[in-house]
Amino acid sequence: MQQELPITIAADGQFSNSLKPLLTKLEMWINFQALKADWYCNEDYTLSFDFTLVRTLEEKTQHLTAAGAGSWIVEPGYAYHYESSRLTTIAFIAVDDLVQGGVGIEQAIKARLAGVANTIALQHGFLALY
Repeated sequence: MQQELPITIAADGQFSNSLKPLLTKLEMWINFQALKADWYCNEDYTLSFDFTLVRTLEEKTQHLTAAGAGSWIVEPGYAYHYESSRLTTIAFIAVDDLVQGGVGIEQAIKARLAGVANTIALQHGFLALY
């Protein structure tokens, strides 16, 4: 029996499949950080995150605004929606601005992933990820 990880990372359809190894690496990294921070100590109270890498946030935020999704938080580089009743967060992580910089892209993506995760986790008294 295979159990899904509480934190998943995918890329939207604008990216090639060659990104899959990086997505797997990022997913393993953030789940391991959460494990080290003891986020999974209570199976009945596990935060879950569904991250999607996107080129830019503009298209996603325009769609969300048009749909009347006012509960989305939009920050530079990411946007997320937290559903407290299910302890679930859906987030979009933008990467085009990171690619333009060209250096430290993986670290910058990790920082954005952790930024979203820590915002929600700290509301629940969990330790921050680093």
